[in-house]
Amino acid sequence: MILLEEATAIIKEEQKRGRIHRTPLLRSESLSRLAGGDVFLKLEALQKTGSFKIRGAYFAMHKYIQEGYREFITASSGNHAQGVAYAAQLHGVKATVVMPESTPWLKVKKTQDYGATVILHGESYYEAELKARELLRDGVKFLHAYDDWYVISGQSTLGVEIVEDLQDVDLVVVPVGGGGLISGVAYAVKQRRPSAKVIGVQASGAPSVYLSLKEGRPVVIERVDTIADGIAVKRPGDITLKLIQEYVDDVVLVDDNEIVDAIFLLMERTRVVAEGAGAAAVAALMSGKVKAEGRRAVAVVSGGNIDAPILMRVLMKALARQRRIVKLVGEVPDRPGMLAKASSILASRQVNILEVYHERYDPEQRPNYVRLSFVVEIPATLDLSKVIEELEKAGFYFKVLD
Repeated sequence: MILLEEATAIIKEEQKRGRIHRTPLLRSESLSRLAGGDVFLKLEALQKTGSFKIRGAYFAMHKYIQEGYREFITASSGNHAQGVAYAAQLHGVKATVVMPESTPWLKVKKTQDYGATVILHGESYYEAELKARELLRDGVKFLHAYDDWYVISGQSTLGVEIVEDLQDVDLVVVPVGGGGLISGVAYAVKQRRPSAKVIGVQASGAPSVYLSLKEGRPVVIERVDTIADGIAVKRPGDITLKLIQEYVDDVVLVDDNEIVDAIFLLMERTRVVAEGAGAAAVAALMSGKVKAEGRRAVAVVSGGNIDAPILMRVLMKALARQRRIVKLVGEVPDRPGMLAKASSILASRQVNILEVYHERYDPEQRPNYVRLSFVVEIPATLDLSKVIEELEKAGFYFKVLD
């Protein structure tokens, strides 16, 4: 059973000591306008270890230490790993973590920095968990990332804080991987605010809970494929699926492009860095997959552990999707000065050239012409069609490459 009151008391005590944060619940004007409701962000990206996972890991470890365990092993795609490593450091016990081989370097390094032993194995959390269980021995406790009553109890404290800070909340939107977070949050919210709806969000490339709800049983998907590695889980837990069936009102899917847009909005408008999983709830509201019109809604930003190279690619992708960065492709005469002339036209319109490509070796290319491609940054107030018209007047025929 979920130990809501005990977990809340333990986590609040650690918050007083400054070892776990009570994260802010902040209204987002931008997201409220987009979603048509009154939207707040529960910023677990600002939590210790960069995600909500310390809540469940700390409380579960607290309970298992009372049962006599002093060493733990777990499997994780990253955030649970850091939560377990940090919780072990706080409790003064040992921790080993098996992580998928594709886990971002930042998450591996931070887990090691908290003092845990890290083993890389498998394609996803599912394979990592099998390996961790192979390594299990007497006296060592396997601490599951989500399918554990104590872990779920720890995560439930997030739901308690949401209702305490926004007593008339109508809707809580939560990212879903294996289901530990939404199980705890949904239980807590329904206990404190029964009329509120709780909606889960999964990546379309890892829809294990979504499919399991349709089938009425745990479904194992063969392959996960999403930038939201924190919720890239092949199978929901037995405990969590039952709790989701009982307490969660619906689960929806968002694709990676919608997640990219959400990461970008959070960074540009709210100055919050979110990982893919952490932005999933915001993506659902932005895309309309979850309707917030006329409601007081909370989107749980569950984590912010994103590698800098991945963040860079995400931001460039988002700018391209918004047509703030575009690729112009055209043919120009293969003569001296043509590149400079085309560039000067772009510069006169305050178009910033990021990259330039020449193509002379296409068999279909006319011999006295060169294919020229510009990757450019477009000012927000600029009508790109006017720039293309100006290029045509100068004898350059460019089109925007979709």
